[in-house]
Amino acid sequence: MYLKMKKFISIIILFVVLINALVISSLFAEENKNLKVVSNLDLRKFQGVWYEIAHNPWFPEDNCFAMIAHYKLIEDNKIEVTNICRKHGFDGEISKITGKAWLVDPILTSKWEVQFIWPFTLDYWVIDLEENYNYAVIGEPDKENFWILSRKPIMENGLLTKIIEKTKMKGYDLSNLILMPQDQRYSTCLTRWIKEDSEQNSDRPC
Repeated sequence: MYLKMKKFISIIILFVVLINALVISSLFAEENKNLKVVSNLDLRKFQGVWYEIAHNPWFPEDNCFAMIAHYKLIEDNKIEVTNICRKHGFDGEISKITGKAWLVDPILTSKWEVQFIWPFTLDYWVIDLEENYNYAVIGEPDKENFWILSRKPIMENGLLTKIIEKTKMKGYDLSNLILMPQDQRYSTCLTRWIKEDSEQNSDRPC
């Protein structure tokens, strides 16, 4: 009798644990589903050069310095995306890749899908944006990939701290946040390679 009761209690405990896990999973799914993005993003104003200030660990950016993102609106719902940086230092080898992005919903301009290598795509959501488009915060529903972008290579520490704290309140883990090395001279100079052939001009001094 005692063994039967013990087994029954164990089954009940296991059942409760499974139910709680399902409830928690459902809550997380609902939270991600309701992740707020910027409303009324003007793609024409958003396009152009952005300097990366910080990001969560992301292997394509390993050893990058002066990372720059450039967006060019090529059609109403399509964007050309160019990422460029120097490896291992401000005078290191230039690494450049160009891909494309499109709107997940033609009406919601702040949710993109980005593709650099077919058939892989990346969620790219604009979750915060300064009213004059001076800085932007990029995230995605799984709250793993994360970038802070600025129109200038250097961001004031107080503003950076404010953005980080605001993003943490949205449920992002930024304990491993990486600050991108930027330099006013070298980072600005690197923008010339957005349209030029980096391989042919890699030795040109800034």
